[in-house]
Amino acid sequence: WKWSSDGGRTLTRDYIHSVKFEATTMAIKIEVETVLERNNEDGDGDDDGIDQPPCLWTPIRCGWKWSSDGGATTDPSNTIWLQCQSFPAEPGATTYPHLAEDPEVLIEPKSTIEAQGGRPIVYDFGVDILGRLVIECNVGGQNRSISPKLFVGESIAEAMDPSYQEQSTELVLLESNNNSTQQSQTTIRVEKWISAHLVAFQFACVIVPDSISVSLSCRATFHPAQYKGAFACSNDKLTKIWMHSAYTLRACLHDFILDGIKRDRLPWAGDLAISLLSNAFTFADADIIEKSLTVLGRAGIAEKDINSFVDYSIWWIICNDLYQLYFGDMTFLRREWPRIRQAVVCLLARCDVTGLLVVKKDKDMVFIDWVEIEKFTALQILWWWALGCSASIARRIGSDECVKEWSIRQVKVGERLRALCWDDIAGLWIAAPDCPGDYSRHANVLAAVAGLNKEHELDKIARALGESEHEMADVKTPYMKIFECLALTRLDHAPLGLEEMTRYWGGMLDAGASTFWEAYNPNDSDESYTAFYERPYGKSLCHAWSSGPCCYIPETIFGVKPLSDRWETWVCRPKLPLHLKWACIAVPTPQGCIEIELSAKLAKISIPQNSKMELNGDIYAGPQQLSLSLQQATVIDEKIVKELSRPYRGWHYYREHVIPAKPNIKEYENVEMTDVPTVYQLPGVANRNTWYMSFIGFDGSGYQSFVAESRDLVKWTNKRLAFGYGEEGEFDYGGRVLGAYLYEDYEIKAPRVLKRRDGKFWGLYGAYRKRGSYEIDPGYEGVCCSDDGLIWRRAADKYILSVHDDGCKEWERGSIYQPWLVQDGDKFYNFYNAKKMPEWKEQLGLATSTDLLCWDRYKDNPVLRVRSGGFDSDFVADAKVFRDRDHWCMFYFGVGYGKAHIMMAFSKDLHHWNADPNPIYKAGQHPDGLDKQHAHKISLVYNSANETFYMYFCAVGEAGRGIGLITSKKLAQD
Repeated sequence: WKWSSDGGRTLTRDYIHSVKFEATTMAIKIEVETVLERNNEDGDGDDDGIDQPPCLWTPIRCGWKWSSDGGATTDPSNTIWLQCQSFPAEPGATTYPHLAEDPEVLIEPKSTIEAQGGRPIVYDFGVDILGRLVIECNVGGQNRSISPKLFVGESIAEAMDPSYQEQSTELVLLESNNNSTQQSQTTIRVEKWISAHLVAFQFACVIVPDSISVSLSCRATFHPAQYKGAFACSNDKLTKIWMHSAYTLRACLHDFILDGIKRDRLPWAGDLAISLLSNAFTFADADIIEKSLTVLGRAGIAEKDINSFVDYSIWWIICNDLYQLYFGDMTFLRREWPRIRQAVVCLLARCDVTGLLVVKKDKDMVFIDWVEIEKFTALQILWWWALGCSASIARRIGSDECVKEWSIRQVKVGERLRALCWDDIAGLWIAAPDCPGDYSRHANVLAAVAGLNKEHELDKIARALGESEHEMADVKTPYMKIFECLALTRLDHAPLGLEEMTRYWGGMLDAGASTFWEAYNPNDSDESYTAFYERPYGKSLCHAWSSGPCCYIPETIFGVKPLSDRWETWVCRPKLPLHLKWACIAVPTPQGCIEIELSAKLAKISIPQNSKMELNGDIYAGPQQLSLSLQQATVIDEKIVKELSRPYRGWHYYREHVIPAKPNIKEYENVEMTDVPTVYQLPGVANRNTWYMSFIGFDGSGYQSFVAESRDLVKWTNKRLAFGYGEEGEFDYGGRVLGAYLYEDYEIKAPRVLKRRDGKFWGLYGAYRKRGSYEIDPGYEGVCCSDDGLIWRRAADKYILSVHDDGCKEWERGSIYQPWLVQDGDKFYNFYNAKKMPEWKEQLGLATSTDLLCWDRYKDNPVLRVRSGGFDSDFVADAKVFRDRDHWCMFYFGVGYGKAHIMMAFSKDLHHWNADPNPIYKAGQHPDGLDKQHAHKISLVYNSANETFYMYFCAVGEAGRGIGLITSKKLAQD
């Protein structure tokens, strides 16, 4: 690894701490030699989320530098923070630490937003900063002061709204100079004004008379911290989330870790639980944690809870334990031990006879999260956690008496809490003893993070958190959201947590965030995302408790966390998510830097001196470099298959065909059966709320493909021909069956948006050479393209798969049927079903290609086979494959017991599949007999607007062969 001062590239493997860092690159610059070429081949520093940090600013006039000891100075050769590291020790000195301010960096706006006529009205500094704005006004020959007006905001709207200013923007005159020009001998007066107070902002607006020219800069204040941790991966958004999280925390580092730079600019004990962990993985700044813990605990809790909240008094104890685990500061612990012990004793005195905390509603306040719910169980779980932390702290000090007492207390609290608030049937924590059936998301999250539950109970909690099977109030802040994601990781559902974290923090980035916010609701409108406390701009848009991805990503992807104080022993459980091709991390520890590089099959790990790593039960002592294989089981076991298929059960029926057997298409009124639905969207914002469905119509002779459109995914209109019969003598003369398109994204919840390649949309299609009946053998597959995604044409004269190919094997010689197209990386995958005669067994094969035109069959075909005596004993056909976090899902239809049913299989690598033997939807379940005979050939779409899956399928029953619909949530029906 190497930090880079100019954004350049380097191949060095040394993590060099003596390199100086320009302030223009405050975010991390990490390079991994094994991925340089893939990451940015041209090395031009394009804004791909890795080359450009979130706080890239214009050059700084004072030449301020980062240095190896975390210092900064205008003199590049000096590595001392002149303003705060050197204090006179003699009596009577006036410059003391508590009077010193953090160093200042002179920053200029990144861009301006101009009004008509070209006059800047809003200055954009590119990222949230805390500092004093300096306004330089060219007054000309005027003798009187012009008194500029300043407005600032963390959003453009706030900066442009003088009626609602959250901060004081008072200005004071800094200096006034008269300058004479040699040419005109005229005197030009220049005034400099400066903010009287520190302001937090990204945008600033200055109002002066039209005749006055203005320049604006900021004396930004920064705590002397150096980026020591680093993360990058093949997914730009995930890398950006880490980098912006790191800067969010960095902006909040001052004398203490502040909650936010706009408000409240105070240390908070609960917030510290997240910012402490994030700090450990980014800056490893023990000093600021020590100061924050000290100031929070200095008054004790005998008279008043820390930050006035009961749970924040508890969090303070937990944070003291975490500080020792991650930083190992025994000098601090010995000094603070009397206060920690006193805090525990005070809390014990507030307990009932069973050991549970008693909260007096007229006196005590409980926060937990910004949500109005019953918080009893969540608070008691925190208390259980704190008792364990208290015993751990006492053990370090050597107080055996306290260790024994507090450990016993923790056991009793856990037993009592379980007796009162654990629902053994549901496998979940309820909100309070008198709230049966009221399950608490917050309580279950905290229990998972704290480790309260037993091993066999974890899966039910994970399912409840991830599947919304039970109604539980959502978390309302990034603070509690990162605990929820971390809970899923510790419940062995890391892919779900990573997906949720990426969606949540990525949503803030998509909304334009440069730093992460105090609260976030993905459903908030653009106008309301800044509002809080019933004030239009009351929300803090740079909040330290939102930096959680900095600590979450290392544990989730790399499985890295300390097992003993100061990282003397630590664990590594690397598991690269399916959608990542590589990921790298540097973790700063008191023992040195841990470095890990992951690819699909290999982990390279650097273990620092004086530390030991535990990996899969083996112990590795540092210093050493390891290269370990990450080969995993290729087939997902049956138990996991059952769990993976669980979310795709419990469907709701739509009462009738959405495309009837006889759809009455103009000029094609003789269509008597419809089949093979495939729903998609076209790219572009204008097409966001329009869906298209291709389907085939059988007219008694052969097949043609049609397209319909919908605005609600239920009512389908404007049916017309999309891909008609081929020319006589061609392999597709008897019919063309659309349904295998190239999509932009194959994630199971991603929009089904068609992808352009070489300027066209692409797909594969099934075909028949002969007309005259239903599915006349043998079938073929072809490749097609479209300019508009609606009207399709053949893209190659020859078929791509047939029974006549040299590589065709016995299992597929009867006929080749429908394809399904998947792109993963640079390779295309075609899942096709074929049959063996005379027994007529259909099974699924795989072919791959790099250009969509030439295809190679997989040597171990078929990849999914029929199984005797089950629901897929005769057919395994018509695959639809999507990615679901760290695995692939295949929806297919099986034929067994005389009917076709919708079934699922799962894979890690697209080659090795294991199927659930039980259908996720059986034929005959529709109450009106719509699918009495068959339910098969699905198309799955997720509508994010109502968080609902729509599954279209060929429903054969009382109303003939048409397109049916089932949904994961019940729809209102006319």
